[in-house]
Amino acid sequence: MTLKEALVFHDSHETLWLLEKATGLTSTQLRLANESTILNPEAEKLFLHMIEQRCRHVPLQYILGCWDFMGLPMKCRPGVLIPRGDTEVLAQEAIKFLNHCPGNMTALDICTGSGCVGIGIAKFCPKVHVTAVDIDVSALALAEENAVNNAVGDRISFVRSDLFEKINSQFNCITSNPPYIPTHEIISLSKEVQQEPVLALDGGKDGLDFYRTIIPACRKYLLPGGGVFLEIGNTQGEIVMEMMHSHGFNNVAIVNDIEGRPRVVQAML
Repeated sequence: MTLKEALVFHDSHETLWLLEKATGLTSTQLRLANESTILNPEAEKLFLHMIEQRCRHVPLQYILGCWDFMGLPMKCRPGVLIPRGDTEVLAQEAIKFLNHCPGNMTALDICTGSGCVGIGIAKFCPKVHVTAVDIDVSALALAEENAVNNAVGDRISFVRSDLFEKINSQFNCITSNPPYIPTHEIISLSKEVQQEPVLALDGGKDGLDFYRTIIPACRKYLLPGGGVFLEIGNTQGEIVMEMMHSHGFNNVAIVNDIEGRPRVVQAML
């Protein structure tokens, strides 16, 4: 692929982001630069390589190596779930709850992945200490990097754990964005999403396996008056709400995302 072909092949926003990555220039600098001087041979080679990666449906976030979450930069790497705007709803609801609670608080983030939810909580709730757990070592390593880069590494503890396996204390708030895609639907996801780790996507036959484990366990690990916030697929709200009710949670509610789709189930103990 030639440079000219590459420049018109992709969405203009993507092209701009990739040019920024290849050249080290800001979008303003690129717009003001002479087209013939934007790319030196090395930068042009890098840019064309990134375009070729996108042609193979490598997620843009993996190519750029970083993505924004609640205004915070999050490193992205293959093998770890990409932070998404949808998940900001989960973090925002937990933050609102914690910031209305007096004194020092604790939060547990299950299936932390890149760490984006726990880091968002720590960043915007200065009196909260977060424990973030994941079964995947590579995810935890990336999450620790992201915590340090966002200056909250001293208020987040990272634990390798299969859900609650290594957890021995109680918390004021529990959050999770667990795998919730039904197994049979994985093959129908976009080619980009299929390059993300199946471990972070596959929620079992009906997509609800992790909720069946997390929800009853929350009663043991949640302090009285504590809150649970779980991201869900847009058809799972009523079922997850019923699970919450059946395990004795109160004030169970669905929170919609910016497009009006059910995104989070929240409940109090």
